[in-house]
Amino acid sequence: MPLPLALLPVRATCGFPSPAEDFFGAGDVLDLNQRCVANPVATFYVEADTGTSMVEFGIFPGDTLVVDRSITAKHGDVVMVCWEGGFTIKQLRVRGGRFELHSGHPEHRPIVVPEDVELDVWGVVTWSFRKQLRR
Repeated sequence: MPLPLALLPVRATCGFPSPAEDFFGAGDVLDLNQRCVANPVATFYVEADTGTSMVEFGIFPGDTLVVDRSITAKHGDVVMVCWEGGFTIKQLRVRGGRFELHSGHPEHRPIVVPEDVELDVWGVVTWSFRKQLRR
């Protein structure tokens, strides 16, 4: 169901304040479903667990991730994979024809997917949302 909300016609600076207009135009709305979901029947939300291995990629514990199963994963994409019986979020890299799963934490070594194992990429992470209020 569409839920368009007001969208300010200016960008908010995160440094020094800039003057903003007190004016909303008729087209100044944003529907997060339209912005973040390209293929609704193949898109799911998942909450990141308490681990911090993906912080360097901007994914923090408790973030809500938008995962699109219709996108073919490519080198450098952040993906949700089914690995050793559970789901995990990692960055997919391809080196020498082999898949590697990288975390965003320098102390975690990449997972090199053995040649005889088929990697089950469940979907590609397209967006993430972080709660700011009293987290």
